[in-house]
Amino acid sequence: MRKAMPQRLYTASDLLDGFNPFDDLGFTLTRDFATFRQFSVDGGPIPKSMKVRTTQADHDSAIADALKRFLSEVRRPLLGIMGGHAAKRNGQAFADIARLAWELAQEGYLIVTGGGPGVMEAAHVGVAFSKNDAGDLDKALVRLAKYPDYGSLDDLFEPDGTVKDSKRGDVIKARDWLGAALEVRSTAPSIMPLSVAIPTWLYGAEPTMPFATHYAKYFQNSLREEALVNNSRAGIIYGQGGGGTMREVFQDVERNYYANCAKDFTPMIFYDKGGYWRTGATYGGTRVKTFGIKLDDVIPTVLKFGICARLNLDDAGLQRYLDKIIFSEDLAVIKQVLAKNSDAAQQNLSYALQAEPTKIASLRMNRV
Repeated sequence: MRKAMPQRLYTASDLLDGFNPFDDLGFTLTRDFATFRQFSVDGGPIPKSMKVRTTQADHDSAIADALKRFLSEVRRPLLGIMGGHAAKRNGQAFADIARLAWELAQEGYLIVTGGGPGVMEAAHVGVAFSKNDAGDLDKALVRLAKYPDYGSLDDLFEPDGTVKDSKRGDVIKARDWLGAALEVRSTAPSIMPLSVAIPTWLYGAEPTMPFATHYAKYFQNSLREEALVNNSRAGIIYGQGGGGTMREVFQDVERNYYANCAKDFTPMIFYDKGGYWRTGATYGGTRVKTFGIKLDDVIPTVLKFGICARLNLDDAGLQRYLDKIIFSEDLAVIKQVLAKNSDAAQQNLSYALQAEPTKIASLRMNRV
């Protein structure tokens, strides 16, 4: 485990220092991967000693403070884009999110993601090229699509932390995936538009995508999830995802469940171009034939219950909450919902940065 505490947020160069595109194991030579390797040897999510636990906690506290300082300086509405790591670069879902982020970055939003591959990488690619015309983004997507995924990187290590011989092919695939990303990044503006990634070494086997300008990387995933959901004051857009995305969806549901006024209810936007969130999966026996997780009934139903059980509202008052839950691919509708929430988002972000969380109604989760 590295002893030095970070004094600022990481950059892609910090994390990917040591990468060698000419070495079969070049992906594993990065500073980022070295930290993940040690994290795994030290017990992963269950630190093997108090010393390890304390060192990780000190690091994560320093990162949290660096993130707070960064957001205090930038002071832009923070818009979360969440989604699964499995979305391939040559798939429609990846391109759709990249183009959506390209549009929204031009509206002044500071895009934040969980910092992984898939939907998360796509969002940062869109931001990286948001000062260029759409043709440059399309060219970047074509280049990335030649290396659509990074192989299977689960169960990488022997007990001593060395990479298993059986995983060598996947590690080479990850090297090529990362090499393609770095090549595409070199075609983006030298000073890229700001975006923030908040990843974790819990998923450190996944290669770090290089398209964010700032990385708040944590050891503890629970702290990272809180940072993601609670800092996304402008709202959260959900692209296609699985279990991790569902966790974030319902963390967001909990926060909004306790909003005492409509301005403190943050938009939940299910970006549904392929119908993923509005159509249940279909099966052939036990095999999934078409993918989807139908949430367009359950999310509004749960939140309507939470609001009506606590507050005495008329129909118009209730609708002001429900209008912030949308399942849509319509860019104009998405922009309109986000714009209506922008003033409240900035106010709540200011309260958080000034260490006045009691002024943020949705953080006073009085469970009734």
